[in-house]
Amino acid sequence: MSIGRLSICVALAMAAACSRTQDDKPPAPGAAPAGADPEASGVLRFEFAGGTTHARSLFVRGLLALHSFWYEEASRRFTEAIEADPTFSMGYWGLAMSKAKLLWGDDDLAAGREALLRMPSPQRLPARDQAWVMAARSLFGQAKMDVRTSRQGFLAVMEQLHAQFPDDESALFLALALVSKVRPSEPDEVAVRRRAGALAMEVFNRNPKHPGAAHYVIHAYDTPELASLALPAAQAYAGIAPAAFHALHMPAHIFTRLGRWNAAVASCQAAWDASVAWVDREKLTPDQHDFHSLSWLIELNFERGRRTEAARVMSMYADAVRGGLTHEKRAAYANQVTSFLARTGDWDRVDEWLAPLKAAAVDAPVGARTSSSACGQAPQPSGPPMRLFERRAVLGARARGAAMRRDQVLLGRTLAERDAVDAELRPFLVATQPAAFVERADLLRLLGRKALTAHAQGDDRALVAALRPLAVDQAQEVTGEGAAGGILYGEELAEALLRLGQPTLALVEFRLVLARYPGRARTLLGTARAAAKAADAAASRDAYRSLLSTWSEADDNTEGLAEARQAVAADRR
Repeated sequence: MSIGRLSICVALAMAAACSRTQDDKPPAPGAAPAGADPEASGVLRFEFAGGTTHARSLFVRGLLALHSFWYEEASRRFTEAIEADPTFSMGYWGLAMSKAKLLWGDDDLAAGREALLRMPSPQRLPARDQAWVMAARSLFGQAKMDVRTSRQGFLAVMEQLHAQFPDDESALFLALALVSKVRPSEPDEVAVRRRAGALAMEVFNRNPKHPGAAHYVIHAYDTPELASLALPAAQAYAGIAPAAFHALHMPAHIFTRLGRWNAAVASCQAAWDASVAWVDREKLTPDQHDFHSLSWLIELNFERGRRTEAARVMSMYADAVRGGLTHEKRAAYANQVTSFLARTGDWDRVDEWLAPLKAAAVDAPVGARTSSSACGQAPQPSGPPMRLFERRAVLGARARGAAMRRDQVLLGRTLAERDAVDAELRPFLVATQPAAFVERADLLRLLGRKALTAHAQGDDRALVAALRPLAVDQAQEVTGEGAAGGILYGEELAEALLRLGQPTLALVEFRLVLARYPGRARTLLGTARAAAKAADAAASRDAYRSLLSTWSEADDNTEGLAEARQAVAADRR
């Protein structure tokens, strides 16, 4: 291979992993193919200049990892490419881009800028390569830039780059730029998502083994209205890049949107297993395990009526906390405790489930910033005081526990402690987040406090008043997180209305939740109950039947299972 300009097509052992005869049994949707090569991460075609044969190969491996948001692996491969050939300019570009987590809003500006400054003679690069360098500089060029401004700048540069040099990579980075700038409820949100998805889908149709194509289709269409458009990409992505645990997890976003709980479980289990294999192979710290997928396994098993399995996975998470995790992962665990107990209703056990956090936290790995396994789009500021976020999450679990046990004294004391933590966090948020973000956070905190107080007082009318705006705000979330979460405000609102003897209004709210989260078990159960009380026997029967389909492998003691079976059996008679 020459070291001049050429078009390269790299297939990292994908042929053996993806090819099957007609007699082979296909893998479960979203799961990695059996015996998948641990190096397999996809195929791409990209023109760039310079580099020895070895350096170019390492660069492509880094770019493939970058397209699956496997930032640690991408950074390592780009660094190895630079070490193999220090004159290879595009290696520095790749290293810089691995420091920009575009959808997560977590950029290591200093590291990205430093990589670009080390780049040898960028002015001597061909025009195409210089355009890519300019795109990177739009993200790292200024000393301090808020996330929204940097994304707008990156989008503008990528529009120009793609217009001048239309190819797979420019189309995909343009799609990624579009998704990274869109925000919920903006007038052009759907149009932007459709354009981003179309760009990625065009590449996916040309090269169905490109990880970025499948990945960005999923992100672009990760909404209730568009999710079905991403199903082909979701079904393919795991087979494209089985080495990247984020690639194995992402299909679960679409499967969950469509109520395909078994497929979503297969995705998250494969992602967790791949992360464990990667950590073992590279001798990394346990903190690098994909706890995001582990959390989803807990939630998704509740949807299937598999509480015993959900508790087993929760215990795995607790054991990992006891073994030592960073404050960031410990905060995520405390939030998971809240969600887990919201599922089970066993609020008397809140102290028991929080007990693992008595173990000492460990320092974050050198160079680590935020979790590479998260996949939401909410901006995460760099360098957050995670000790405080952990403390806040713990107090959040205790506050909800007190509210659900109607312990108003304990609730008041816990909320006062959380207020003190919020006061410590506020200067950081004001300094790092747009004013609108801080104002929204303040409003949601106030409404959340009112909802907890209403729970503690057993006042469903006050609870409904507090939950309505919370439900509206949550419904505007664009990622798949709510679909796999234990607490949905719209669901709580509907249940409160049902307790107030307003089944017709409750039924409306339950149906709004189901429109966004099809097949959600608790909502189906509530729908069946509300419809029965509203004298809509057909709707009640249909909801119970859907629930039984979802719970085809449920534990026999699942709350509501016997009720659903009895209702369906009575209808048959």
